[in-house]
Amino acid sequence: MTQLQRLTFAELPCVAQALSPWQANIMAGNYAFERGALLEARDKYTTAHTLAAHLLSQFSQAKICQSVITAIEHCCPALVVAAHNLADTYRAMKQTEQACQWLCDVHITLSHLIQHPCNTVRTVVVHHHHKTYLELVQFAKVHNHQPYLIDRINQTLSYTPDQYITLH
Repeated sequence: MTQLQRLTFAELPCVAQALSPWQANIMAGNYAFERGALLEARDKYTTAHTLAAHLLSQFSQAKICQSVITAIEHCCPALVVAAHNLADTYRAMKQTEQACQWLCDVHITLSHLIQHPCNTVRTVVVHHHHKTYLELVQFAKVHNHQPYLIDRINQTLSYTPDQYITLH
């Protein structure tokens, strides 16, 4: 297979199988959210987020090939969806600080992944990083009456991974 060819999700049974529990938890979380069972939704979304974060971490550290890139293309949005669903759940629970934290955390996670040595991976991540950026800006507009959240969002949006490197 040449590098220009892309594998579809169906052609990656290991990724489909690995993301299957994520999908089941997202769907169960959505169902719980719709019926107002917010604690159950939070738990399902948290599980989905943990699964997506673990998979994304594993694939981002793997030797780059087309199947790994395709896996990252699926795991990256899975992580963002889970984090955004968690933020929505915390908003519904009137816990805006926790909602903000989830949005900030996923943005920072992607900020780190933008540093990946593979240009194709960086391109995938930048797309989702932009979405988390827009979500944080929207969150700030809605919650502009909470200056401590605006400060947290501004810190997150100006974050660069290398600013916290400790030199020995």
